[in-house]
Amino acid sequence: MKKLISGLLVLSALTIQAPAVNAEATGAKSTQSSEATHLQQRIDLNTATVEQLVSLPGVGQSKATAIINYREEVGPFLEVAQLTQVKGIGEKMLKKIESFVLVK
Repeated sequence: MKKLISGLLVLSALTIQAPAVNAEATGAKSTQSSEATHLQQRIDLNTATVEQLVSLPGVGQSKATAIINYREEVGPFLEVAQLTQVKGIGEKMLKKIESFVLVK
């Protein structure tokens, strides 16, 4: 009888923990999915609007306008690092936004 009760307790404990394990696995899949979505939602510097650029961390109206003006005066961006040539954007700002933008 003791073995039966012990067995049931162990089985109950395993059953209770199983949903938590599944939730962790689902959470990991969700994180991977959101990372993939983030990569798909990167903003193309050569086609971005002021509204899209303002959504970037640390980019306000004036920097967004400066990026577009640079693009219109110099031509399309060839690489993301070229942003440092825009007035008001240095290496520190580039590090903040480089994972959110791309050049097609």
